[in-house]
Order: sequence, then structure tokens, then C-alpha cells
Amino acid sequence: MRLIDSAKSMVAVIRARAAMVRANRLLARGNLMGALAQAQGGLGILRKPYVLRRNPPEASAIVFLTILAEDISSPVGVTGATAIDLADSIAFLKQVAGDPLPEVCSYIPFLEARLAASSTQTIVGANLAVDRQGPG
Repeated sequence: MRLIDSAKSMVAVIRARAAMVRANRLLARGNLMGALAQAQGGLGILRKPYVLRRNPPEASAIVFLTILAEDISSPVGVTGATAIDLADSIAFLKQVAGDPLPEVCSYIPFLEARLAASSTQTIVGANLAVDRQGPG
């Protein structure tokens, strides 16, 4: 069973990386929303229950798709990656070792800020939903 899960997870990584390539092509053409949709689609693939998100190939795909989605979404003020993708990306990047650290680790503060902002939006949205329902 574990071998099957590993194989399914690797296929998911390949599909997610293909979405990343498409996103980068669309971004190069100036199609921000199309690129964002591709990046989010790639992240969606990697949220399937059989994906081994902590394995290096899967985790690196999550990191790069999350950075891409957040880079695109931040200036236009829309949601990029989910809080789960942000948190997993930050956790993986903090585990990376090296001297010097890879350049991608410089994104940790940006991702932490985006995670904090998404958490604030979630709390505000939840409070609005409670207010609309009235007192419990």
C-alpha cells in the first residue's frame, strides 16, 4: 500500500510541476489571473490525501507553487495559497540547511506575513458569519 501511495504522490508532483510551468508561461505573457489559477491548481493537486507533503519532491513543489501564487496574488489583493500551503512551505524552508542558505529561504518572512494576513482574514470572515447568524 505504501508503494502505491508513493507512486501516486510522485504522479501528483509531476502534474503540479506541469501546472507550475504553465503558470510561469502565462505570467511571462502578462496573464496574471491565468497564472494564479494554474499555481492554485497545482497546489490543489498537492492537497490530495495520498500526497506525501513532507517528502522533499512534494514539499519543494508546494514551496515554489506557494511562492508563485503569493507573488502573483499579493499586488492584486486576492487570495493566493491556502493557510495550509503557507504553513507547510514555511515549515519546510525552516528545515533547509546549508551554508549559505538557499536563496528561496529569503521568502520565509514574506510567507509568514502572508500567513498572518490570511489568518486575520479568516478570523474576520468567521466573525462576520457569526454576526450575520445573530446571537447563539
